[in-house]
Amino acid sequence: MRTLHPLVRLVDEMDLANTYWNSKHGLFKGAVPTDGLISEDDIQNMLDAGLLRWPYFTLLKEGKQPELGAFTTTRNVAGQYVKGFADARKVRGLLADGATMKMSQLEDWHQPIRTVLEGIEQRLPAELKAYVFYTPCDNTGMLPHRDGSHVLALQLAGAKEWTIYDAPDQIDSRPGLNVDPDSHSHTFVMEPGDVLYLPHGFPHVATARGGTSLHLTLTITEPTPADLVAALLSTFGDEFGAGMDDMMPPDDHQSFATDMVAALCEHLESVDSRVLVDTAVATMRKRTV
Repeated sequence: MRTLHPLVRLVDEMDLANTYWNSKHGLFKGAVPTDGLISEDDIQNMLDAGLLRWPYFTLLKEGKQPELGAFTTTRNVAGQYVKGFADARKVRGLLADGATMKMSQLEDWHQPIRTVLEGIEQRLPAELKAYVFYTPCDNTGMLPHRDGSHVLALQLAGAKEWTIYDAPDQIDSRPGLNVDPDSHSHTFVMEPGDVLYLPHGFPHVATARGGTSLHLTLTITEPTPADLVAALLSTFGDEFGAGMDDMMPPDDHQSFATDMVAALCEHLESVDSRVLVDTAVATMRKRTV
């Protein structure tokens, strides 16, 4: 039996789905050991290996990405010239100038982080994606913003000062930058092992303090109405697809449409909402950058 990662256990212990979910932020000091995930040395080794490629990594400074050529290079791969590989010298130069290195969708290529996500996915009907932010001292990768998902952040190294804007008129389920930095807020510093939960749509900003900061962010995205409608059509197609071609006479599209509406209404009456959520989540989890 696989031992649960401490971050997965924390999700259970803090009763995330009931106590905090979509209502308030939670800060858990020294809650999770950071060993075995990803370190500053790992990132430097990845740069030296030269296998990182955009868009699985990028550079950001106060929300702006430099031109792609400012931090990547072209490589000959099996006889073809491929763009977007990390140029270690250029990347380190931009880091020295205050840029944040963001690595995306680590669950696709970093097994320890994939294992953590799998544990949390078993507990939440949502799509999880993993990002790592490597930020030089006193710098900010992104301006105050809202994410289109819930956020679970784990500080891995260094310290990061977070500000959360929780005035009701600032909270919005839509991602965006239209945040009033003078609105009511909470400010705190996260150190290695600290974990933060942010509900969907809570504006925030984070700045490295006292040295280089490294943190892992897990976005937790629930199905949208559009995702559920797509799941409905998918389950409808699975149920009726085999006989659909036989239902359409060559010259009578109007009659076919009427039959389809009737069949869809019948499907709506019988489909289990849990099946729709499970179908939508399974589809979402297959998405890539």
